[in-house]
Amino acid sequence: MKTTRIYAFLVAGLLSLPGCSPKEEAAKPAENTLTNFMSSESSLSASVRASGPWELGLVFSASVAGKITQLGAKMPESGTYRLIIWDFDTKQVIRQKTVEQTAPDKLTLDAIDPLALTPNKKYVISVNSQSGGANKKYGVAYKTAGGDFMPFTKGSILVYNACYRNSATPVFPDAAVNVKYEAYGFPEFTFIAD
Repeated sequence: MKTTRIYAFLVAGLLSLPGCSPKEEAAKPAENTLTNFMSSESSLSASVRASGPWELGLVFSASVAGKITQLGAKMPESGTYRLIIWDFDTKQVIRQKTVEQTAPDKLTLDAIDPLALTPNKKYVISVNSQSGGANKKYGVAYKTAGGDFMPFTKGSILVYNACYRNSATPVFPDAAVNVKYEAYGFPEFTFIAD
C-alpha cells in the first residue's frame, strides 16, 4: 500500500512538470474555399444575372478527412435561400439548410449538424436562386481574359467545376455539367480538417 502511494505521488509529480502534461490540441482553421479563392484571384471578374429559378452548384472534394460545419451563400439580393450538399455519385441530398441573407452581397453562414467528408470523394454544394417564390439575381464569376479557371485548389478543398439546372424544387443540378469557365450563385460552406 505504501509503495502504491509513493508511485502515485511520483506520477503526479512528473505530470506537473513542464512538458510532461498532455498537450492541448491546436484548433484547426476553418476554411471557406470559394470566398477565399474569389477574394485572392485578381484574374476573376464578377457580374450579376437575373433569370431562373436555378439550382446553382459546384462540384468539390476534400483532400483530407474533415467536416462541414456551416452552409451559406453570398447572393446579390437579400432573401431566404436553400442550400444543399449532394452526394455526387448517388445524386442524393446529404444536408439541406435554409439561410436568411439580410443584406445584399453579404456572405451569410448558418451552422448545420457536422457533416463528415470522405477524402477525395466528390460532393456538390448548390444554392437555389429563388426566394419566397420570386426569382432573385445571382452572381457569376469568370476569368477576365476568358478561359477556364476550374479546377482550383484552396486549402484542403479542390473545386472541379460548376453545374446547374433550371428548377425551383430540390433537383440535382446536372442539366449543365463540367462548366469550368464560370461559377454561379456563390454557395459556401465552412470546412474544418480533422
